[in-house]
Amino acid sequence: MKALKHFFLIFQCISRYFIPFFFFCFLFPSRLYAQQAATETAIFSFSSQVRYRGEIDGRFFNIYAKPLFFNLLRARISANMVANKDVSAFIQLQHSQNFGENNEQAWNGTLDGMSKNFTFREAYIMWNNALIDNLSLKLGRMAFATNSERLIGSLEWHNIARMYDGAVVKYAPSDDMQLRGFGFVLGTNELLMTSGTQQSPQALTGFDVTLPKLYNLNVYLYHDRKNMQQTTTAFQNDAAPFRRFTTGFFTQQYLKESSIEYELEYAYQFGTKDILPTQSMDNKAMMAAAYIGYKNSDWTAGVGFDYLTGEDASTTNTTERFNNLTFTIHKFYGYMDFFPFTVLPNNTIRQAPPAIIGNGLMAPYIKATYKANDKNSLYLAGHYFQSQQEVKTLEGSWGKNLGIEIDAVIDHKVSEQLSAQLGASIFLPGDAIKNSNSRTLGKDVSYWAYSMLIFAL
Repeated sequence: MKALKHFFLIFQCISRYFIPFFFFCFLFPSRLYAQQAATETAIFSFSSQVRYRGEIDGRFFNIYAKPLFFNLLRARISANMVANKDVSAFIQLQHSQNFGENNEQAWNGTLDGMSKNFTFREAYIMWNNALIDNLSLKLGRMAFATNSERLIGSLEWHNIARMYDGAVVKYAPSDDMQLRGFGFVLGTNELLMTSGTQQSPQALTGFDVTLPKLYNLNVYLYHDRKNMQQTTTAFQNDAAPFRRFTTGFFTQQYLKESSIEYELEYAYQFGTKDILPTQSMDNKAMMAAAYIGYKNSDWTAGVGFDYLTGEDASTTNTTERFNNLTFTIHKFYGYMDFFPFTVLPNNTIRQAPPAIIGNGLMAPYIKATYKANDKNSLYLAGHYFQSQQEVKTLEGSWGKNLGIEIDAVIDHKVSEQLSAQLGASIFLPGDAIKNSNSRTLGKDVSYWAYSMLIFAL
C-alpha cells in the first residue's frame, strides 16, 4: 500500500511539470529536422465551417411560461500546413455568438463593433517520429477527447466548444496499440498582466494504454487538481482546492458476424478535497456504463444503463459524488442537458435545485436509429432518470424518481457541403423534480427543440 502511495505521489509531481518537461526534451533535437524541412516543399490546405442553430427553449416545467429563443452562429476557418512527412501545424480560427450579441457587457449588440468570442479554436504543432520511430508530439491548443467522451470530451455541440492548452505524446508501435500521455493547463496561478487578482489554477493530466483490436480495451489514469488561495469564502462557495485521480477502462466492440455492438466503461475516483484550510475529506466515487445493441446498414437499436454515485448522507468525512471531469454532456444524459447537473443558462430561475445536485444518477435508456436512404436518417431515444441517493430535505423524502426524457432528431443531407437537422425533446418530471420545483419552477412537461444547418467545405 505504501508503494502505491509513492507511485501516485510521483505521478502527481510529474503531471504538474508535464508540459515544461516536453518543451525541454523536444526543443533541442528539433534542429535535426530543420535542414530536411528546408529542402521539401510545404503544403497548405484550407477548410471552413459555418453552423447555425435556432432553439426554442421551454425548460421551465411551466407550459404557460414564455419560451426562450436562441439563434446561435459559429464560423470556423482552418489552415493545415505540412512541412514534410513528420512535421506539420494546424490553425483554426473561430467566431461564435448569439444573433444580436457581440459584447454582452456593453449591451450594444452588433453596433458596438466588438467580437467577444473570436479566438483560436486550435493552434498546434504536430511532430511525428519525434526522437524515435512511432513517437508523436502534439503541442499547443487543441480539441481533445478520450474514448466515448464520458470523462474528457471536445463538447462540439456547444457553440464555442471546449479547448485544451497543453501537449499530447503518443507512442503507437502498431495500428491497434498505443501508449499516450497528456497534460493540459486549464487555468494559471500566475498574476494576470492587467490585474492583481489570482485565477484558480486547474490542470488535467493522464495517460492511457490501448490494447490490440482483439480486445479493443483502453485502460486509463487521469489526474485533475485545483489549487487556490485558502480563503473562507472559497470553501463556502464549493470552490475549494482538490486533488483527484480517476482510473478505469473502456471497451467498445462491433461483432460483424452477429451484428451485435456493445460498450462498457468503468471508472473509480479517489483523492482529497479541502473543506477547511487545515482539514480535508476523502473522495471515493464510481461510474459504470453499459450498452448493447443490434446494428446493420439501415438501422440500430439497443439498451443501456449509466450509474453515477452520489453523496451518502451517512458519511461525514468522505465525498461520494462522481465528477465527470470535462465530458461531453450532450451525448449521454438526454439532449435537454438536465443531468447529472444543469449546464443551462442561469438567470436565477434556471439553476437546478440544490436538493437534486450531488445525489448521483441511475439512467436506463433505449435508443434507435433508422437510415431511410443516403440523405435521410432518424434518431430516437428514451431516458428514465433516477437519483442514486434518495433526495431528502428537512421537509422529508422526495424519493429517487427524476423523470423521463424523450428525444427525436431528423438528419437530412442537402448536398456534399450542406446538412440539416431538426430535433425535439420533452421531459416528464418525476416526484423528486416536481417537489424541488415547487418553490421556483413549475411541475408541467418541459420541452425544447432546435433546427440546425451546417455548411462545411
